Amino acid sequence: MEKELIPIVMICDDNFVMQTCVAITSLVKNKNVDTNYEVFVVMAECSEKSADILRGMGRMDCIITLIQASLEDYREIKQLAHISIACLLKFDICELIKEYDKLLYLDGDIIVRKDLSELYHTELGDNYAAGVKELYCMKKDDGCINAGIMLFNARKMREDGMRDILVAKRKSLGNRSSMDQQTYNMVIKGRIRYISIAYNCVPGRLAGEVKMDYTMAELNALYETNYKSPAQLIDDAAILHFATGNKPWKYTFAPCAGEWYTYYLLSPYGKEPFKRYGRWGYRFHNMSGILKKEGWTGVVTYLQKRHDKSTRKKTVDWD
Repeated sequence: MEKELIPIVMICDDNFVMQTCVAITSLVKNKNVDTNYEVFVVMAECSEKSADILRGMGRMDCIITLIQASLEDYREIKQLAHISIACLLKFDICELIKEYDKLLYLDGDIIVRKDLSELYHTELGDNYAAGVKELYCMKKDDGCINAGIMLFNARKMREDGMRDILVAKRKSLGNRSSMDQQTYNMVIKGRIRYISIAYNCVPGRLAGEVKMDYTMAELNALYETNYKSPAQLIDDAAILHFATGNKPWKYTFAPCAGEWYTYYLLSPYGKEPFKRYGRWGYRFHNMSGILKKEGWTGVVTYLQKRHDKSTRKKTVDWD
């Protein structure tokens, strides 16, 4: 019996090929033996060198299909400084990949720890997509999801012309701190199936990098779970999403950075050393840049701000 193909969609530009390869490596290493993925990589005007590296991932136990995509429709849109406009190609994927009725989209800043067949077979009904609620919904439950992992009802998205609706909405928002996530939440709100936080666990928001003023009882109520601690939730996660500022390919002290690095070593980049900063290296690097730009006065101001911030931090009540 031929194995079912589960379509996975990712987006990358030339600056994110390494991270995408690491994510694909983890995806394949942790699948069930009877699961077969077809990984579509939507390439935002990528070079042939990047394409060759990604094609090489097909030597693993998966099918790699590359789709070259133009950013022409999005060049006029100003994104957040640290986020490429390539992320807006997420509006296009259901039109670019028409052979599947459902598509599972994954950001590249992740590692996948478990097989994703159960997630893919989530019943969507008349909803446009499934996703995990944002953590801030604990204080204001507006139903917004984190768009880094989404299961699309691709057939319905195509039938209802959602690509053009999403693009028009994003353009109407103008040049502001607005990504694809805000647009999706505004356009498909009320037509989203909520799924387990295990499929989009952001360790930086649970392991102390970002202090959150909520309790475990509130977290469990939001996600309909019964975790005893953030550590237990992280341990149980099927997908770790490195969505906060401390990226594991930059900093050794980022939550779960060691686990990410394990898959880096197994990826096509595994023999290429690269520099990551520890805590003191990170601080020294920051202060060196400030010293160069602002002199010793800037360094003193930086240190004072760090001190003030540390004294203001609230301890999260996880009981």
